Amino acid sequence: MGDPLVDDSWPVGQGMTFTVLQNPLRTRLHTKGEAAFVVPPHWHTMHDEHHTVLKGTLTVIQDGVRRVVRPEDGPLLTRRGVVHSLEILPGEEAIVEETTLQSDDVTEQKTLFFRNLFFPGVLQSPLRVMQVFYYGDSYPELPTGSRWLERLVVVLVGGWIAPLLGYKLPDKRLRMDPKRFPPKKTA
Repeated sequence: MGDPLVDDSWPVGQGMTFTVLQNPLRTRLHTKGEAAFVVPPHWHTMHDEHHTVLKGTLTVIQDGVRRVVRPEDGPLLTRRGVVHSLEILPGEEAIVEETTLQSDDVTEQKTLFFRNLFFPGVLQSPLRVMQVFYYGDSYPELPTGSRWLERLVVVLVGGWIAPLLGYKLPDKRLRMDPKRFPPKKTA
């Protein structure tokens, strides 16, 4: 247990484990409450997400509306285009699963997104994070609230500057946006 490119379970922080599960394909975060787990505000153009809390609580902010989600609440839907952030507070064990609504192919790309994002050293480098965002259909919310500027930052920093400086995705199979990365035609 440890390599996000090979293993189906790996540590992502103090007392936290990330797992790729099958049948149906989904991802699971298990945090034992030793530290907070925070996903800053961001949005997607190509996919919707379901977050299901199996244990503990998850705080989700969607377009400025704060919700505390517990197991009895069932799946929480976040539609594409909705700015959202996630937080699990320290001191509480939580288990949260995520999947996409589109297809297994999109969910597979989402697992590749997490494998790249949680690869050692990626989260410590803003250039590498933006590169994963570029390939993985994620856009950070900027203080301006301008969607075109948020997309431009990801394209310039993640798609141009990071590669120009020699950065490469740990797992190059990540190509979530079919408009940007059309599937190869087979003869």
